[in-house]
Amino acid sequence: MIELLIALIAGLLSFLSPCVLPLIPGYISYISGNSLNELIEKKNTSLTPVILFSLGFSIVFIIFGAASTYLGKILLQNSYELRIAAGILIIIFSLRSY
Repeated sequence: MIELLIALIAGLLSFLSPCVLPLIPGYISYISGNSLNELIEKKNTSLTPVILFSLGFSIVFIIFGAASTYLGKILLQNSYELRIAAGILIIIFSLRSY
């Protein structure tokens, strides 16, 4: 449980970093289709597209991370066989003569 809390805090800190935080108004303006001044003037701006964009963006990277973890686990479980196959492949390539 403490790992999840640490990950959440690290994510919030990276979100609030000087590299990311200034980009947020631009993203919100781009997704909503309004300039920042128009968003400030309107009081009933719909943030639904922004939330959906953020969720979609997050889901894609979560899937990439889960797939990478799964592939890494498979490669780690079969590392002995993969080393043998790589050794045989190196021997075959070294037998080629020009």
